[in-house]
Amino acid sequence: MRNRAINVVIIGIIAVVAVISGLFAAFSSHEYWNLLWVALIIAWGGIFAHTISRGHEQILQQLLDQLAPAKDSQMLAFTAGRSEDLQLIARRLQAPGKVTGVASWQQALPVVKQQVAAAHLADRVKLVDSAMTNLPFANQLFDVVIVDVALHNVTPAIQRGRVLQEVARVLKAHGTLVIIDTKYMAEYQQVLANMGIDDLQVVKTGFNGWWGGPWLTTKIMIAKRA
Repeated sequence: MRNRAINVVIIGIIAVVAVISGLFAAFSSHEYWNLLWVALIIAWGGIFAHTISRGHEQILQQLLDQLAPAKDSQMLAFTAGRSEDLQLIARRLQAPGKVTGVASWQQALPVVKQQVAAAHLADRVKLVDSAMTNLPFANQLFDVVIVDVALHNVTPAIQRGRVLQEVARVLKAHGTLVIIDTKYMAEYQQVLANMGIDDLQVVKTGFNGWWGGPWLTTKIMIAKRA
């Protein structure tokens, strides 16, 4: 979660510096066409900010509407440390239904627990500090597994395959796997097919999934065992 926050801050700083530099260049040179680049940077930053906040929330809301999990479902979520997403999922459940959030929580764990408790969702959220490549769960434990923009940063590719093997292991025989990501979808599809999970569909998410523009967009893979 800390790395994600740092990345967002760095991107924000770069955008601000680029805008200030563009404004200075335009007014000092009197070549006001340079303001076009400033406008494009501001537009890119606005789209990026929308996607990382409201856009992603809408994507997850629509996905949960489509999945319509049973109230007592056991769900596993890799959300890259986003406690807001875990709360969104938990509100669809009713004890003993539960969402288990796996991440490298480290020092953030007490803070996230307080957030969950404040939202009155402690009975439906479990936080586990674990590596994605070695999950501390029994086989076929979860009805739904959601890997939410948390897999593409795993390197090298053999490690991403290892994550998918673990996910397949803990998924129930008739469970549903969802991967939300920006790339490697063909790779994920091939790995899952080799494990007998070949009933799948991949859909784009439109404007809500644009990471600054349509050249990098969020996709959703929904997979089940045939």
